[in-house]
Amino acid sequence: MSKTNFRSILAVITDPFAADQPAALKAAMLARRSKARLILLNAFMIPQPVNDVPMDSTEQILQSAIRHRREKILRMAPRWRRQGVKIKVVVEWDYPAHEAIIRAVQREGADLVVAHSHRQGRIARWVLANTDWELIRHCPCPVWFVRQAELPRRPNLLVAVDPFHAHAKPARLDDRLLDAANGLSHMLGATVAVVHAYHAPVLAATSTMTEPFRMPSAAYATRDGVERAKSMVCRLAERFDVDVDRCHLIEGDPSYALPQFSSRHKTDVLVMGAVSRSMISRAAIGNTAERVIDGVDCDVLVIKPRGFKTSVPKVRPR
Repeated sequence: MSKTNFRSILAVITDPFAADQPAALKAAMLARRSKARLILLNAFMIPQPVNDVPMDSTEQILQSAIRHRREKILRMAPRWRRQGVKIKVVVEWDYPAHEAIIRAVQREGADLVVAHSHRQGRIARWVLANTDWELIRHCPCPVWFVRQAELPRRPNLLVAVDPFHAHAKPARLDDRLLDAANGLSHMLGATVAVVHAYHAPVLAATSTMTEPFRMPSAAYATRDGVERAKSMVCRLAERFDVDVDRCHLIEGDPSYALPQFSSRHKTDVLVMGAVSRSMISRAAIGNTAERVIDGVDCDVLVIKPRGFKTSVPKVRPR
């Protein structure tokens, strides 16, 4: 994803029978602005009961379920087609959900997935949101997690960067995040701000944090270290034409500091990176992304490093 517009956007329709479809609405808006093709995907594991086929015919039950779901989704399409959006509807029996989505991404050549985030507290995290977590880990293209169906006329984008590349983050990922934000700025007329959250240099014995204390990076042990980090963030932002007064350095665990900061600054979309290099680093960064998505009220756009390859097979194993 860059300053060029999207070519193919895949919207995840979790329940085609639901009245509200925030992911589809947001994806249609993005497709219209970028002149991209819109793919409306519904992948299901257990078909709903049907009355028009024999219950002992597995193939007929699945085909009937696919037909009913497709008809329901097609009712969403006419208004977007009238706005010039090219739409393809895909309904298939495939599972688990995140693998079905990623297989569709690979098959359709999608360069953005738009999905409704169900992450609203601990119960939802465990019961509903495993797909969110797996998409963060495995989806090869950026994933836009939707909280609200609409965006304001001039949305506020906040890009979370890490100039010291913690957790062995590839050095070019921050550039990729800001490049994506610039592309959205041109497409949506958005404003872009940059933020870096770091652990404050305090001692465990004097910490008042309610979360388990973790020793900060030595990079921030002195005022000079903090100033150096601020300078690095500003230089990074300037390369992408972001004003210095829109660069922010904040103390605290990113998992908690970023949601608080984004709320105070009325952020509409938080842009952040995710890395998968090993089981240990994947778990650490995944947990950070999970807690951030849990904590923010805005949309979140999660982007992988360039060249990331998914482990999900293109064809569902038998």
